[in-house]
Amino acid sequence: MKKIFLVIVMLICSLSVFSQHRGSRVNWLSLAVKGGYGNFMMMSKDLKDVDDLKLDFMSPSYCFGGRLGVIFGDYVGVSFEYLGSGFNQNYEFTESSFGYDGKIKFNSSDMLALFRYSGDYGFYAELGPKFTTIKKVENVVDEISDDQKDIYNDKFTSIAFGLGFMPYNGDRVQVSLGARFAYGLKAMNKDNANSFGLNMANVEIKPFSTQIMLEVNYLFAQFGRANCGRHGIQFFK
Repeated sequence: MKKIFLVIVMLICSLSVFSQHRGSRVNWLSLAVKGGYGNFMMMSKDLKDVDDLKLDFMSPSYCFGGRLGVIFGDYVGVSFEYLGSGFNQNYEFTESSFGYDGKIKFNSSDMLALFRYSGDYGFYAELGPKFTTIKKVENVVDEISDDQKDIYNDKFTSIAFGLGFMPYNGDRVQVSLGARFAYGLKAMNKDNANSFGLNMANVEIKPFSTQIMLEVNYLFAQFGRANCGRHGIQFFK
């Protein structure tokens, strides 16, 4: 929580200074619901040369949740998201005597603090940390499920980057569509542990995901000094 709070404070302070230099007087508050779907990969240079193991790099992932946004002027802002997520890693052992297909299923909660820039024509870009808390891990082979949560770290941090546009940009309601990428900064698995049952030490696995994100955003208030000279937060009816 201390890391999240520090990131939030730094982003707000830096963007406040930036918006003052642009001469913006009115800032906005927004709420959004959003969801995403794409693929997930367990990236590991240690597993790349294992001949009998094939990882499916198009394994599905999804997320859904909400976002609170603070927009300084018309172009820059910060957003804080909470998402419930699920992602899989499909794999195949091809060793002739006991080959089989398997699936590692993850459930997590994610918190993101993102810097966002929006252009005049609805284009946006976002960047920031993603804090993941693992809730559940199952390894499923031939419909038999094995709990493997103890193999993975309870928490890990990724860097998230997104690009997109607004197919609808109204006075109060905005619809955004884009792509988001996230890559783990440290290993998601514990030392000397991996889900594939391989007798290998110090296997480092980092998560990488790509998702198409859909968001419906509502601007519900503004704050700062408006054209009429009033200060404070003004909520829209």
